[in-house]
Amino acid sequence: MSTLDRYILNAFSRNLALVLLVLVSLYSLVEFLENVDDFIEHQAELRYYLLYPVYHLPVIIANTLPMAVLLATFTTIGAFSRSNQLTAMLCGGISFSRLSRSLFLGSLILVLFLIIANLWLVPWSSRESNYIKRTEIKGKASQEVSSEDLYFREGNSIISINHAFPARGIVLGITIVEFNDKFMPVKRVQAEKAEHVNNNQWQLKDAVTWSFIPETRALASFDRQSELLIDLKRRPSEMLRLWERPEDMTIDDLLSFTEKLKKEGYDPKAYQVEAHMRFARAVVPVIMVLVGIPFALQRGRNASFSLGIVISLIIFVVYFILYAVFAVFGTIAVLPPAIAAWAANILMALLGTWFFLRVQA
Repeated sequence: MSTLDRYILNAFSRNLALVLLVLVSLYSLVEFLENVDDFIEHQAELRYYLLYPVYHLPVIIANTLPMAVLLATFTTIGAFSRSNQLTAMLCGGISFSRLSRSLFLGSLILVLFLIIANLWLVPWSSRESNYIKRTEIKGKASQEVSSEDLYFREGNSIISINHAFPARGIVLGITIVEFNDKFMPVKRVQAEKAEHVNNNQWQLKDAVTWSFIPETRALASFDRQSELLIDLKRRPSEMLRLWERPEDMTIDDLLSFTEKLKKEGYDPKAYQVEAHMRFARAVVPVIMVLVGIPFALQRGRNASFSLGIVISLIIFVVYFILYAVFAVFGTIAVLPPAIAAWAANILMALLGTWFFLRVQA
């Protein structure tokens, strides 16, 4: 690496670190304000005020990094323009492409980081932070009926679960209603939490059992137990198809689970789209550099940080509208998963390339 490359890359790295710190801080503050009511209402321990943001940090960094790259590119080029360094470099015979090489090199390093993060670290972060929020902070509130409730039938029983964490072998807010052959209720079991013991056996915590007389539906008995061992007919890994969100699964889980869905005759489109998007989101920093350089050069010395924020927001709104639209098209099978995942990137890359070539000309 030449001295020029190191100089430009160092300036870009400093700007990126500063912008990323600001964006992560703002993101964390907004999220804290959204969740602080739950922390206080459920009297969460002080350590969870610290553990939750720490576990959620990889998700925040991955979400803010592309915009940070765009702002850092804009800021770096703008600083060179205002100090006449850019003019001196161009007058010294250094081509525009040569100047841009260092910024693209920096973005490629970030791509490698994001690939690793998106495939393994970010899903782990999302899963762990959600676990803390649902179990350690909200506690009993997780039993409340919500749009995330899951119902499934197993033999003569209907099982309802509020939240599940298959990787930990834990489900929250579980209700089991047993019926006879005439579909009359004979028993209802409800518990705050269930932990997997072995095979299909689960240990219910703070379980309450109601027994009914089927003919009259009258209450026959009532019992409360601190622990109750039951057979749910399912292992934790078998809860994946029933519960775990695609974005909370590592790439290994996504690929293996997609194959399992195919064999069982289910539609794996949502999981296939998510797998492709893990890689598509990782290359966004390169696209942000490609788009950011021409916009910064067009403004010259007027490329202020505030203007960079406005331009970055506009670019990101356009990008994520495209991203969301094509993701939906992939999920509903209008487009193949690979095309749906990469379409927004391709369109933005073409736009950036056009602006880039115009500046060179």
